[in-house]
Amino acid sequence: MFILVNETYLLLNYLIAIIVSVVIGLGLGLPLLPKKPIRFSFDKNALFPTPIFAIGFLAICFSVNFFWLYDGLVLAVLCGIIAPLFIKFGFDHIFPKPPQEKNAQNSIDTKSKEVNK
Repeated sequence: MFILVNETYLLLNYLIAIIVSVVIGLGLGLPLLPKKPIRFSFDKNALFPTPIFAIGFLAICFSVNFFWLYDGLVLAVLCGIIAPLFIKFGFDHIFPKPPQEKNAQNSIDTKSKEVNK
């Protein structure tokens, strides 16, 4: 596999995609970090999985030698915009939360209702 872009441009494009995706994600109302405890959380946030999807979309485009304009700079910005939109509006339809997370959330909601009575 040959990528026809200089390594510096490649790294710069990945960084631009990450920065744009985090900024747009925060602008869309995604939280910066998930709720506590972080390691057991399946919440969407601006730091994970938003930049991962942006880098993935960009890597797929680069692997098929699609650079578009300015050695992929415009494509990096577009991937950075598309990724948080996908995370905000389409992620739960494709990757639903695990069943134990739903049950745990329902039990927490019922316990809080009982305490408030």
